[in-house]
Amino acid sequence: MVPLLLIGALVLGACMVFGYSSFVVGFVLMAAGLLGLLAFMSTRGTVLRPGEREAVIEERHYIGHHDDHHYRP
Repeated sequence: MVPLLLIGALVLGACMVFGYSSFVVGFVLMAAGLLGLLAFMSTRGTVLRPGEREAVIEERHYIGHHDDHHYRP
């Protein structure tokens, strides 16, 4: 609903600046449609590929006499 209101405000503003004509309305609607199409195409899809939510956790091993890491048995 909000995008429709924004497109309406865009058309109304363009008509107030350039005068009301079918060319102005059509051109503004076409420009808004192209902008919306570009914004839609630049968003990520909802289907996640394998590995997109996984995080790599670094695992460290400390070897030697000065092992200060105490683990609960």
